[in-house]
Amino acid sequence: MEAEDWLTELDDMPQWAIDKAVRWWKGADNPDRRKRPLEGDISGRAKMWVGNVKAVEKLTSSKRAGGRFSLPKPKREYPTPERAAEIMREVGFKPRTFGN
Repeated sequence: MEAEDWLTELDDMPQWAIDKAVRWWKGADNPDRRKRPLEGDISGRAKMWVGNVKAVEKLTSSKRAGGRFSLPKPKREYPTPERAAEIMREVGFKPRTFGN
């Protein structure tokens, strides 16, 4: 019954992803390596690597098709001049002027 659970969980995963997930589980980077893994531990790690590969495939196919890839620029909000002056007063910033 336990073997069937493992088979059901990992059935749609490629063998390379399962192998890599098992190696990661046993490796020094996993703080839980001394524990016995559950099906979800291995399939979760395998799904992460398969997802990474799919993302790279999507980017490269878009590039081959002539598309461009760029990360969206984060939206930056600027304070109003009044709010900026208030912030400077709160932190005790007093600009010096020439002649004073």
